[in-house]
Amino acid sequence: MDERHLLNGLMKAVAEEKSEYVVRPFFPGMKKFAAFAYIAERFGYRYMGHAPGNAALNNPYFLFQRASDARERAAATMASRPGLPGKHALPGMRPGRGLTPDAAAQPEVDLLYSRMIIDACSRYNPRVLSNVLLFPVVAAIFLIFPGYTAERVVIAGGIWLALITLYLVGLSVTRYRRAKHLARLSAAGVEWPPRAAA
Repeated sequence: MDERHLLNGLMKAVAEEKSEYVVRPFFPGMKKFAAFAYIAERFGYRYMGHAPGNAALNNPYFLFQRASDARERAAATMASRPGLPGKHALPGMRPGRGLTPDAAAQPEVDLLYSRMIIDACSRYNPRVLSNVLLFPVVAAIFLIFPGYTAERVVIAGGIWLALITLYLVGLSVTRYRRAKHLARLSAAGVEWPPRAAA
């Protein structure tokens, strides 16, 4: 896991009082990243979703914005947890367990996780469908070289039908997950995605 990389980057942003902190997690698992976002909020950096212009990437960058009271939050966190960013002193995390939330932090981490799932669902957009629909054209071009035969056309058609099926299943799962996590956020009074500042 890349916990140390994330925490070091956050500590650098806190020390330099950057107005924005952009990060790309390199380990799988949004639950761990939601726990990291919880820690970032203790230092005054709020999770804001995908960084502009890269939501279409397979592993996009995420944006954290500095809150107006970030200096006070960071000072309070550092005072209550001497030795940060040591692995054993992470706020809201189980001692010695890295990015594993304790019982008190878990509800807030769950809400951050729901925001991240909604952001991930937004990436399953018409661009994905256009790639699936483009497959027959690509297959037709590639079949020019070995030559068209009934068997090759049937294989290409079968692959295309499998891709369409996978797309439709993925769309159903995405819609279900998005609705579930929107309901969780709505019940907690959280509006997501955030409205653009005027």
